[in-house]
Amino acid sequence: MSRPLWLRFLVISVFFSVLLSLLYLWMIREVTTRPGDEVQRSMYLFIARIVEGDNYAEGLRRVQTYRSESPAISLDMWVVNRDNQMLASSVKDAPPASLLERKKPDLIHQVLTRGRFFSGSAASGIVRLQSAEPVYLLVNNPGTPARGAVLTMGILFVVTLITAILLGLLLLTLYLRGRSAEARQVIHSIEAGDLTARFTSGRLDAIGGLMQHFNTMADEIQRLVVQLQTIEKTRRELLQELGHDLRTPLTSLRTAIDTIAVHGESMERQERQEFFSVITSELDYFTRLIDDLFFIAHIDEPRYRNMAHLASRLDLCDLLKTETSHSLHAQQQAERPITFELELSAACAHTCHISGDAYLITRLLHNVFDNAARYAQSRVRIRLQPVADTLELIVEDDGPGLSADGIARFGQRRDTRLMFAGLPSRQTGISLGLGSVIIKTIVELHGGDYEISNGEAHQDFPGARLRLVFPAHPSGS
Repeated sequence: MSRPLWLRFLVISVFFSVLLSLLYLWMIREVTTRPGDEVQRSMYLFIARIVEGDNYAEGLRRVQTYRSESPAISLDMWVVNRDNQMLASSVKDAPPASLLERKKPDLIHQVLTRGRFFSGSAASGIVRLQSAEPVYLLVNNPGTPARGAVLTMGILFVVTLITAILLGLLLLTLYLRGRSAEARQVIHSIEAGDLTARFTSGRLDAIGGLMQHFNTMADEIQRLVVQLQTIEKTRRELLQELGHDLRTPLTSLRTAIDTIAVHGESMERQERQEFFSVITSELDYFTRLIDDLFFIAHIDEPRYRNMAHLASRLDLCDLLKTETSHSLHAQQQAERPITFELELSAACAHTCHISGDAYLITRLLHNVFDNAARYAQSRVRIRLQPVADTLELIVEDDGPGLSADGIARFGQRRDTRLMFAGLPSRQTGISLGLGSVIIKTIVELHGGDYEISNGEAHQDFPGARLRLVFPAHPSGS
C-alpha cells in the first residue's frame, strides 16, 4: 500500500473513531445527567417520608443514621419554609443559593430533581412535605469519586477504539501488501508469456472476489490467445498447402500457354484443342478453389456460428427439386452428361421440413451434387426419407468410389490434389478437399450428421455413398 493511500485510511479511521467517542461520551452524559428517573424520585420520597413529622431535626438525624451504613453516599439535607427560613439541617452549612433560588413544588410530595442521584455526579432535589404550611425538603448530593471512574472509562474507550482501528489498518496494510506482491508476480508471469499464471483462490473477501474475476478474465485472454495461435497456424498451413497445390497447375498452364504461343501455328487442330482443354480445366479448378476458400472464410463469421437465427422453416423437397434441376441443366452442356435421379419417400409429403438457413442448405446441396457428378460415370441417385424425428438424405453415384484414405479424410483439407484413375479426362482431380469441408461444416451448423462410404460392387451405384441426417422441423410450427 502506498504512503498517500495509507495516510488517507488513517485520517478516515481517526475521524470515525473521534465521532464514535463523542457519541459514547454523549451517551454517558445522558445517562448520568438526565432528570426524571423514577428510581431517584422514589429515593427522594422515601427520605421525605422519614423526615415528615412534628420534629424535622429528628427525622433528618434518623436518615443520617441510615446513611451511615453507606458512607459512599454523601448527603446534605435541609428543611425550609416558603420564605427559605431553615427549620432543620443535617449539616452546619447553609443550603446553596442555587438550591434556594430554584422553584419550589406546588403539590405535596411533588419532587423536582436535577442530575442523577446514583451517577456519582452532583445531584439535588426538592420535595414538598406534608404539612399545614408549605414546608420543603432540600437534598443535595455533591457527588462521589465514581465520577472520575466514569471519565477514566470514557478515556479508556477512546484509546481502545483508536488502538483497534490502528491495528486494523496495520493488518489491512500487510494483507494488501501481500496481495499486491502476488498480483505483480502473476502479471509479470503473464507478461513473460506464461498464460497459465493465476491468483490463488479460497478467500471469500472482496479482494478474493476481485482475484477470481481476474482469473476469469485471464482464462478468457488465454482462450483468445490460443484461438489466435490456432488461426495463425491454420493460416500458415493453408498458405503452404495452397502454394504446394497451385504450383503444379500454374506450371501446367504456363507450359500449355508457352507451347501454344511458340508452336501454335504448326499444331494440328485436335492437338491445339487438347491444350485449350487443359487450360480451361485448370482455370475451372482455380475458380472453384477461390470460391470455396471465400465461402469457408464467410461461414466462419459469428452470424453463421451462432445458429440461433436458424428459425426459418425450409422445405427440403423443394430445395432438392430446384438444385437437381439446376444440376441437370448444367450437365446438358457437358461432354458426358450425368443423369440425376430424385426419389422422394411418400412420407416426405407430410414431413419434409427442416430448420435452417436457405443459403447454406442450397450451397450444401450444390457441393454434394457437384462432387457426385465429378466422380460418377453416368448416374447419380438422390433419395430422401424420414427416419424417426430426422430426415435422411442419401446421394449415390456409379463411379469408382473413394479410397480408404479418401473416406477417412472426408471433411479435412488435403495436402495435394487427388488424382483418380477411371475419371473422365476433364475431371482429373479436385481441390484440397474444400468441398467436403464445406459439407461437413454446414451439416454440423444445422445440428445434423453425415456418413461417407462406398456402395456394393454388384449394385447399380457402387461409387461414393454420402448419407446426411437433419433434425426434422416440428410439424405445425
